[in-house]
Amino acid sequence: MKLSSVVGCFLFLGLSACRYSAWVPTLPASHGYLSSALAHHQRGGVAAPQAHAGDPMAKRSTEPLAVVSLAEAPGVLAEAARVLAGKPTEAEVQQALKDISATCSQTGLPEACAYLRDHFEPPLRYAGRPSEFPEEVYREGTVVMVVLEFILGTDGRPRNLQVVEGSTKELTGLVLGAVAGFRYHPATFAGHPIEIHYALSASSYSQDMKLTPQQELAWSQVRVKTFPKSLHAWLHLSRVLARDNAKAPGYEQALRELNFLSPSYWWSATELAWLYADAGRYEEAAPLALKGRRAAPENAYALETSARVAFHQNRCQEAVEEQRLALTKLPEEWPREERERFERTLADYQRQCAAPPPVPVAPSP
Repeated sequence: MKLSSVVGCFLFLGLSACRYSAWVPTLPASHGYLSSALAHHQRGGVAAPQAHAGDPMAKRSTEPLAVVSLAEAPGVLAEAARVLAGKPTEAEVQQALKDISATCSQTGLPEACAYLRDHFEPPLRYAGRPSEFPEEVYREGTVVMVVLEFILGTDGRPRNLQVVEGSTKELTGLVLGAVAGFRYHPATFAGHPIEIHYALSASSYSQDMKLTPQQELAWSQVRVKTFPKSLHAWLHLSRVLARDNAKAPGYEQALRELNFLSPSYWWSATELAWLYADAGRYEEAAPLALKGRRAAPENAYALETSARVAFHQNRCQEAVEEQRLALTKLPEEWPREERERFERTLADYQRQCAAPPPVPVAPSP
């Protein structure tokens, strides 16, 4: 049984680890596949990403965040950082976390967003073993997927386990029993242990099964039909379509569902913005592009999307700066054709932004 972490703290999304010389995609590929592939590459992936695998993202939260204005943002960050630099209680750590998150998401203050990325450490399991699915599951080639969500406290113990996607009672019970016995070093924020919402998926799938694209599409469609409130299932379907058929009508719907269930997830926000921009729906694209850009500032495709929307909203200088920055985020080993495409787009923005505005023409009498 393969276990994967699929959700970290609900506030830390789109984070990238150190850059490695790792797997790179081949072309042609859709924008959605390439943006996801780049994030995978930046995390040090050494093989093509599996569409069903998890990703750090958050489910929709009903807990309100403080409202922070642009003028208040530096002060809110400074006060939260001051609290965290001392000996705060767990409640004070959580409040500081919420305040900095609100400052980042509502104002885009770069220092606040950087603080979130730089000071969060995910949990690390140190005890407990995954239970194995029965041998007949593998012998018969049965694809089993179980997804659990739970609270991971500062004591490192999972509690309030909930089944998001289940299998048979026996197989789901095996996973529940195993996860209940796991022990973790807790997540920390600015060095302080914090309680987070977490999730794990357990799957019998292996690449040896060699599912065809049609078979994996059917699997992902069954998942969303059976578990329509599972953001993990919608992520699977979205990724399959991004990889194999981004022109399919169901791709936009899958991204919309994923964005609804996980509104702060950078990838679905970015790719929905890209599709809206394709259709000339720039007003709808703008807040999504901004969300993706804030959450994934190291992803060239999130930056490219932000630049595209800015250009078509007559924010010329911002578009040029964003596209130039996007170009610097492409790894040296990334496909040459993509680098050239980014360069052409930048040159196009520079040329059009340098052109004098058209002279107004008086209406005919």
